[in-house]
Amino acid sequence: MRFLTHMLWAAAALTATAACSGEDRAGEQPLEPTVATRSYTVTADSVVLRGEVLTSHNSSIKECGFLYGNDTLRVTLKADEAATLEAPIFACRTGRLDAGRYYALAYARNGMGTAYGDTIYFTIGE
Repeated sequence: MRFLTHMLWAAAALTATAACSGEDRAGEQPLEPTVATRSYTVTADSVVLRGEVLTSHNSSIKECGFLYGNDTLRVTLKADEAATLEAPIFACRTGRLDAGRYYALAYARNGMGTAYGDTIYFTIGE
């Protein structure tokens, strides 16, 4: 009887641990988010970049932003507020950029991983 009691307590502890281990996946396959690099607006010597989180299956968005740069510059720019499926659009403004051609791509991270949007290119003051 003592063995059976220990087995029941062990099963209950395992169930409680599994139930408290993060987000409810509700039977769906947990996946990385999908994100799109939407647009940019050049303003004098900086750029406003816009992206959109398209999906984030059973895991909330933890962080989103942009990677941008050129041949000598590599920058990660985090959005002030992470996007949600209710408010999926996010934007960031770069700092001052020298004249030249740059690339940018959106990223979003949830509990399952990080996804990247398509790369866009823009030119500053040439």
